[in-house]
Amino acid sequence: PTYLAAQKVVCTPLGEGRVRVAGMMELAPADRPVDPRRIQAIIAASRPLLRGIDWEARTDTWVGARPCTPDGLPLIGPTGSPRVYVNGGHGMWGVALGPLSGRLLADAIATGASPAELAPLHPLR
Repeated sequence: PTYLAAQKVVCTPLGEGRVRVAGMMELAPADRPVDPRRIQAIIAASRPLLRGIDWEARTDTWVGARPCTPDGLPLIGPTGSPRVYVNGGHGMWGVALGPLSGRLLADAIATGASPAELAPLHPLR
């Protein structure tokens, strides 16, 4: 994956000559459809740096909600049910932080001892 910082665009290879080009986080209702102007803005920002792409041959265009909490912190730990644990709400950092927080949560479940780092992220806070 490559992050084009100035353009605020991320490019992720998907194999078979395909690449995902994404960016432009927007706070909007979860049921809002794709805004074609946003797609065109991503293309305009990326086009000067990505040569050889047929932008008209896109096969998939979508928008999706990012799980965010009201205070911006993820929810990691036990819930009110003794059999349910949560590891989510990382917002746009889920791909980067999810594996680490998942490992911390798995260790906490296996040992019964929750690390101090997870205390401020308790789901029932």
